[in-house]
Amino acid sequence: MITFRDHLRILDANEDLLTVAEHVHWDEETAAVAVEALKHDCKGLQFTSTSGEVDLASGIYAGHAQISSRTHQPWRRLKKALDREGDDYVQLLEAVSRRNTRAPDDIILEEPAATIKSSSNPASLGLPTVEPNGRQQITLGLIAVEHEGMTSWAPVRGAIHRRSQLRLSVPQPFIEWCGDNRQASISLGIAAAPLVTALQGWTLDRTTSAVPKLAAALGETAVVDIDGRTVPADAEVRLDGSIIDVNDGVSGPIAVWERGCETVGVTVEVDAIATREDPVVPFIPLGAPLTDDLHLTALVEAAELYRRINGYWGVSPVSWIRLPVEGRLGLCLVSSEILYSGFEWQLANVLFSFSDFFDKVLILDEHTEPDDLARALDDMWVKAHPSNDWIFSDPNAPAASIPRYRRDGQTGSRLYINATWDPQWDEEYIAPRVTFENSYPEDVRELSLEKWDNLDLKEKSND
Repeated sequence: MITFRDHLRILDANEDLLTVAEHVHWDEETAAVAVEALKHDCKGLQFTSTSGEVDLASGIYAGHAQISSRTHQPWRRLKKALDREGDDYVQLLEAVSRRNTRAPDDIILEEPAATIKSSSNPASLGLPTVEPNGRQQITLGLIAVEHEGMTSWAPVRGAIHRRSQLRLSVPQPFIEWCGDNRQASISLGIAAAPLVTALQGWTLDRTTSAVPKLAAALGETAVVDIDGRTVPADAEVRLDGSIIDVNDGVSGPIAVWERGCETVGVTVEVDAIATREDPVVPFIPLGAPLTDDLHLTALVEAAELYRRINGYWGVSPVSWIRLPVEGRLGLCLVSSEILYSGFEWQLANVLFSFSDFFDKVLILDEHTEPDDLARALDDMWVKAHPSNDWIFSDPNAPAASIPRYRRDGQTGSRLYINATWDPQWDEEYIAPRVTFENSYPEDVRELSLEKWDNLDLKEKSND
């Protein structure tokens, strides 16, 4: 099991973590630094000198954008956090999409790493704000509630109100499942597996209470019993309390996962706070591009689509699915075998019916590599003719939840682009791709490579 603290150590050992020792205030300043770091493909950040009781971290699960270099793999930090080192993107997708569960008797029970402190004022933690005059934000955490002997987890986003209250946005189906039980724990600074499985459990139209068992199977997550609730044992910070009110919603910038489900606002009265020694809490500069929640949601949604599509026709034609974080999940890339003429049309329609995130689907040949975004976008222009292969729907499709250019609630068109070679074509009709390897004689290639090496400009690998 890789805990959040272990993950920070791994990033540091791989020189992929930047420690900010200079004093940075949690009030807007940390969020501003985190936004700039994400914008410029920086390493993960850990702030070790802030005004609050906790250290802060950002960009821990986010990766570099592929727009700046095609060799970057945006999911590589998340892959490390899930202990999938060595796996490629398809293997990571398959691991998440299996949705295996572990029997309750096999779940690892440990003592809580965090201990109760005397103060119950969550504002003393010093969580960051993202807006002028804003409140301290709670992001990248989960809420645990017990109902009829079973505990489930869901993602939360919100802020600290007054001295001992939290105003949190929670998936509506989760609150409905909780019933009359109002005792809750909010865990911050947890491993990737609980975050991934919480998103699998209660966002979009997926509703399952088996989230702790999913997390235990995905990342061998250890748990602890707190007043009958099962919570992650290695949480850096845990806030125990009770839900005292349920109402419409929570203001402020929202997390990406909230665009995929109905949410409600809850008010939690905090009774006790437990922290580890030298606690570290990750946060998201909400609203910024390439943030951690964008990467987590992209992986969860792609894995869910991969699982459902490959079980839809009784065969498994799809090689991989991606919702590129560079496109803020508004575009879906799918690499698939084209089973018959017209299959691409059916494939696009099924994808649109399974997800509300995107309104554009780009269909690629089955041999296209998932870590070469430039190749996928090239195929959109090389293989797809705008008059034949760019297919717009009638303008009566509901607006997707992620694109920001349709916010009036009106219907519009969806688009799918068929960037595959026609399966009925003979190989001789398909032009070879122009590459360095097939465009120059061998002696010219060798001379070019030798000169390139002498320049010492070889890009450092991200693997």
